Amino acid sequence: MQPLYFIALLIVAAISTLGVLHPRYDDTVLQRTGMGVSCLGAACEIWMMWQGYISLNAHALTMWGVAVFALGTMAKKITGPKRKRRAGDCK
Repeated sequence: MQPLYFIALLIVAAISTLGVLHPRYDDTVLQRTGMGVSCLGAACEIWMMWQGYISLNAHALTMWGVAVFALGTMAKKITGPKRKRRAGDCK
């Protein structure tokens, strides 16, 4: 098992889960979808690496999630800040 890649996958899965579930993360639907797909792909890759399989399909899922997140971030930056803060959000 490649320890650095395994640790990177754990970080991607943990941070993506936190970003999707945390109510104060100001993001778009594309960004949340991308983080969710990345989290699922990273979890699949971790499982496949643990079992000793080649993780090409799970790797593709993780990369699609990252691509969707990047598109959501680009769209957010192009359209500008249009969302208002919610009452409970911190500045």
